[in-house]
Amino acid sequence: MDRRTPEFSADAEVLSVRDLSAGYGGRPVVGGVDLMLRRGDILGLLGANGSGKSTLLKAITGQIRLAEGSVAIDGVDLAYAPERAKAGFGLAIDAPELPAVLSGRQYLQFVASIRSCAADGWPCGDLLSRLDLKRWIDRPIAEYSLGTRAKIAIAAALLGAPPLLVFDESLNGLDPLAVWEVKRIIRDLAASGRHAVIISTHMVEVVPGLCNRVVLLADGRITHAWDARQLADASRISGAFEAHIMRALMWNENQRFDL
Repeated sequence: MDRRTPEFSADAEVLSVRDLSAGYGGRPVVGGVDLMLRRGDILGLLGANGSGKSTLLKAITGQIRLAEGSVAIDGVDLAYAPERAKAGFGLAIDAPELPAVLSGRQYLQFVASIRSCAADGWPCGDLLSRLDLKRWIDRPIAEYSLGTRAKIAIAAALLGAPPLLVFDESLNGLDPLAVWEVKRIIRDLAASGRHAVIISTHMVEVVPGLCNRVVLLADGRITHAWDARQLADASRISGAFEAHIMRALMWNENQRFDL
């Protein structure tokens, strides 16, 4: 029996993470993580290399087993009903994980077949045009640049309009115009009241104008968090939020050395 809420509610939790711990081969990487997202939320996930960001996202999306805790996606418990839970999110996979032998169109068709939707079933218009993919769509992914691979991964993640959208370093490699367009898409989807978004990124400068919540991960734990008001306060002066994050990162490093 799953735990799905039978009626749509704009206030319902799209993601509920409680006391999550996970790792590899019995070695813990993330621990004691609690997160909750509702429709309309855009969460920025920040942290230095090795902080546990990708591991956390892999645990949330069912790519690795939880050691402790629970994850529910759109009201469905990942442990009790994994297939239904996984139908509730769209993940823009890492560029190296894309099937290089397929064309972009074939990859979109493959993802659409899994989600039982049209290969152009996007909630935000024609993404092939918006992301300038039409001239590449019938060529093998092996020929794509890093930025073009990121675009096709984003397009695939949005197929079927899942309520939770997960972008793990998906802005990397995009040119400025593509970053601007992806940010527009993310804002529009959140504003529709039908989606919540997680963006893991090292591009700290894009976070204040895009996200309404931010968490900073260090050594697998959330050490700092900002809500919409705190983000606005921290961003009144240009570059102030980036400086705030750098100070938090240095504080985390000092804490590590003091142990």
